[in-house]
Amino acid sequence: MTTITVHGFKGGTGKSLIAIALGYLLSKQGKKVLLIDGDYFAPCFDAFFPQNDDVNPFTEYLEEKSKFEEVVAETRFPNLWVSYAPTPSFTQKILQADTKTHGGFLKRIYAGIKIARDDLGFDHIVIDNSSGISLAAINFLTCSNQSLLVIRPVRYGVESTYNLISAIYRKLRYADSKSVRRDFLVWNQVPTDEESIINPDIERYLNHWTDKFSEAGIQLGSRIPYISEVVTSMIVDSTLDIEKISKPISNYMGNLIKLLG
Repeated sequence: MTTITVHGFKGGTGKSLIAIALGYLLSKQGKKVLLIDGDYFAPCFDAFFPQNDDVNPFTEYLEEKSKFEEVVAETRFPNLWVSYAPTPSFTQKILQADTKTHGGFLKRIYAGIKIARDDLGFDHIVIDNSSGISLAAINFLTCSNQSLLVIRPVRYGVESTYNLISAIYRKLRYADSKSVRRDFLVWNQVPTDEESIINPDIERYLNHWTDKFSEAGIQLGSRIPYISEVVTSMIVDSTLDIEKISKPISNYMGNLIKLLG
């Protein structure tokens, strides 16, 4: 089983949509997939998968108030299950929790992954992580064996992200010498012209930073252009249609899915 954390060091990169689309596309291939909303500061799964009142949030499991099976809900899509983010009140607990508390949460996450694999038969767990470098975000990165680093090609975002990953990702990679960790770069919302061609200056910029990230052990996974119909749906649709939104994105995620195995 693979555990894939979708992460961004800045908000607004589109990582949540990529995480949800990835989970949906994997499930369409017949894989049993669990999507976990780990973005405690900006949860969004309710917009895609309306929540039943009898489903507990994932953090109820972290606090040992619920069993793992009680925080996992089946969706209307075959093979796709979700676990929701907590209420705003628990977000404050996350913000105020100390290192020892987060250490306990990390142990619970590892135990939950084992249950998902051994008892519930999941093939993939896909986690939509909180942006930044909070302890909660680092927990999910630590427990995953694969990650997607989602970046918009904006100069200040790219350069600051690179400065952070050099230390953090290398520590994650060497934390367990027996593990085989793979991290991938996803350029998202890449600007193109009306003929879907990237400006040569932007192309050179992307190639330069793709090489830099590759040297840090993060290989290119995908380039996803700015897709107007997807952005429009995210703005005007009250309940987001993952089938509709994933269709144009899927054209750019096929190779990434192959890399993830």
